[in-house]
Amino acid sequence: MTKRNIYVLLICLSLLNACANKHMLNSKNGVKQDETINTTQQDKMQQDNVIVLIKFYDSYTTLTLDDQKKTYTDTNEALIGNKSDTFQRIKLAMMLSLPSSRVRDINKAQILLQNILQENNLNSTEYALVNLLYEYTLDSTKQMQKNRDEAKKLETAQTKYDNLQQKYDALEQKLNDLKNIEKTMNERDVKPANKP
Repeated sequence: MTKRNIYVLLICLSLLNACANKHMLNSKNGVKQDETINTTQQDKMQQDNVIVLIKFYDSYTTLTLDDQKKTYTDTNEALIGNKSDTFQRIKLAMMLSLPSSRVRDINKAQILLQNILQENNLNSTEYALVNLLYEYTLDSTKQMQKNRDEAKKLETAQTKYDNLQQKYDALEQKLNDLKNIEKTMNERDVKPANKP
């Protein structure tokens, strides 16, 4: 993801959150003002979490190999203390799925993201981000499989080419041998004809 894509994603997530907030406010006309404020503040905090995650992505891609591994280890340790920490789990999934990550493991990321989505305890902006990452991992897995299939086809084609090249070389050698035999026979036929 480029910075431009991150900003577009951030804007989309903000718009999604704004629409969700507007819908919630319009549907709660009979609800007390305090409850609406608490809901709005909670949504704002959750939206801020997504912004922090996107900023984390941006900063993580620029880290050195050692710093990426340290961040990965720190996140794993945080999850050992609290396995249900969604924020840390999303960070871990990002580290495992991003192409610039040195600890990339698409299969682990896909399983982790699928589990997060199945728990169904995400707000709309978090859901959008996690779903986007999950779709990315699915596409990445499909592309990796396609690349493996293409590599196998290429290897098979190379093997066929090598076999054909060997057959061609053998036939060319036989042709050269036959030409040499013919030349030798012609030279023998010419020598007796020249003798008086």
